Amino acid sequence: MNNCCVQPIEVIAEDKHKVGDECCLVTDTTPAPARAQCPVSRTVSKKVQKRTLEHLLKPEKIGSIQNVQYYYCADSNCRVVYFSNESVPYFTIDDVRVKAFAKDKGEDVSVCYCFDWTRARIKQELVSTGKSTASLQIAKEVKAGNCACDIKNPKGECCLGDVNSFVKSITPAVAPA
Repeated sequence: MNNCCVQPIEVIAEDKHKVGDECCLVTDTTPAPARAQCPVSRTVSKKVQKRTLEHLLKPEKIGSIQNVQYYYCADSNCRVVYFSNESVPYFTIDDVRVKAFAKDKGEDVSVCYCFDWTRARIKQELVSTGKSTASLQIAKEVKAGNCACDIKNPKGECCLGDVNSFVKSITPAVAPA
């Protein structure tokens, strides 16, 4: 657990706990650029750890991982999930064992991969209670050292930014009047 995760729960829940761009990650020491362009969408993308790919690619694809820096393409219109800025094959949504939040708009898709907060679960809570406790509950688990964002989230990083953005985007539409 990084020092960012020892912040107060409220700070973590608001996704204001990160040190730079990193949280819940093993410190990256590769000399590769911090960002690279996806070869298909040209979206500027962040580094992802090799261990993220090792945990999330389908078993038949794991042997295709090369000893290079990979990046996560968050472009919702692009089928590429992981790529390198070197001449190696990239991996698409068909190669990953889980549905990537940015790539799949389904209700059953996880927003938080560690604690099973799906779009449907968050919406249901909002409809039932008028608010979401997802961020606060996730923050409590992060603070307790129970997250594994680096190997469960296809982005390889903390989900709280996505959770808070999703809750904010749907609250007026689904909260009871």
